[in-house]
Amino acid sequence: MNGNLQFYSRLTDWTGWDEAAVLKMQHEKRAELAKSITCAGLLVDLSMDQHAEVRESVARNSFTPLTTLNRLAEEDLCINIQNAAKETLKAIHNQPIPNNFQ
Repeated sequence: MNGNLQFYSRLTDWTGWDEAAVLKMQHEKRAELAKSITCAGLLVDLSMDQHAEVRESVARNSFTPLTTLNRLAEEDLCINIQNAAKETLKAIHNQPIPNNFQ
């Protein structure tokens, strides 16, 4: 990962400028970031990317909002993305509930 990708992969407080910078990156870099970022708004934006590689990375990210994962699982035209989103949803639903939520 180059410097920009490392910076954005660790970022927790996103600004509009940060999101715009990611959206302007080449699709390979957007796909790499979509695997690990936690910014829900940016993941939603990337879930509608024209490149299947980017959408699949979003579908595999457990920080992607559930509504977005459900949409990808049910409506994306690419079966690989549908399957990735279904796998992520299954993994999320099979996680144990922390004690403070029981």
